Amino acid sequence: MKFRQKKKLLKQLECIEDFRQHKEQIVYPLSEILFVSLFGLLKGYLDFKDLYTYFKFNKNNKLLKKLFKTDKIRVPCKSTFHRILSNVSYDGLEIVFRNFFDKCSKGKHVAIDGKWLNGSDVKGQYLESSHKSVLHILDKDSKTVLGHKFMEKGKLSEIPAMNEILADKTFSNTGQIYTMDALHTQTETLNTINDNDEYFLAKVKGNQKLLKNKLISTINIFHKPTATYTSPLWQSEGNKSVTRTVDIFQNLDSNIVMFHEDFKNIQTIVRVTKETINLISGEVKITTQYLVANFKDKTPHQFHDMILAHWRVETFHYHKDMLTAEDNHICYINPFAMTILRSFVVNLYQIYLNNNKNIIIDNEIIDKATMVNIKKVCHHDDKFTSDIFEM
Repeated sequence: MKFRQKKKLLKQLECIEDFRQHKEQIVYPLSEILFVSLFGLLKGYLDFKDLYTYFKFNKNNKLLKKLFKTDKIRVPCKSTFHRILSNVSYDGLEIVFRNFFDKCSKGKHVAIDGKWLNGSDVKGQYLESSHKSVLHILDKDSKTVLGHKFMEKGKLSEIPAMNEILADKTFSNTGQIYTMDALHTQTETLNTINDNDEYFLAKVKGNQKLLKNKLISTINIFHKPTATYTSPLWQSEGNKSVTRTVDIFQNLDSNIVMFHEDFKNIQTIVRVTKETINLISGEVKITTQYLVANFKDKTPHQFHDMILAHWRVETFHYHKDMLTAEDNHICYINPFAMTILRSFVVNLYQIYLNNNKNIIIDNEIIDKATMVNIKKVCHHDDKFTSDIFEM
């Protein structure tokens, strides 16, 4: 059985500073507790109570004892286990996370979007304003999250958090394309990306009337789009068919398609017309959205694919809720550590899925590889769960 990546991860977990005092008296190593918690999450034990029960009944697990190089795994009491997971340094855990998944980055296409942590309502008011939230930084090619930015004040701090991501250069690569929702179509954000020799494809918000009106006025100057792509008809949710027409507008004589006193270097205007037909009622719904980009070397088909690929970050959010029950997990103190561990789980499932069409154990095909099936097999098979780390 391979242990290379697991040992590497365990060594990195050992570097996280332990918040507990009197370190010479510690009998429950933080790195072991974090690793067992991650192992348990992969197997489907999703809250503090179930993780503790898994830990308690696996203190003689041969695989874990071999990894930890010990004859006996010490299990803390339930309250101590809860306290440790609730107080671990999420900054230290984030460093480990980024280092472990750094190899997944293609450095070409990044999607950024925020997610409420619905179990973090500290005052018990059950209001969105009292929840904490997190920005996920997703590599669209590998469909894995590369890092997080944590927001104590919910999405009220999402714009400054985004600007901090751009400023720290961790995810910067010359020529990288950022896609983001309309909230981040801000002067400072887009201009920072442009100044970093990176690219943006950003939606224009409905309440940005001046910018949107100028886009539409510029489009009206053109007799026809510079180029157009219409997607094939496809069915959504069983009773709806959807097509998208992507029109791009570019100045063939220069790079700038539209001058704006605030936004730098707008080279392409993208208009997406979405037609949805209800196959039962026959109702037709047409919506139009506008985007801007600071590059022009892509076809309408490529713009279409980049726009749709942005929603992979929403798919990641969906997996965190459905596979790891993040929305159902109550964590008033430090929810960020647990959301990092949950991202670990979804990433590991996704990497296995990227590399395998089927789930294979002992050279036998067990099932088709889907996120749900991977989780099911992890629940029953320690060796399979262990091997996921080595992908």
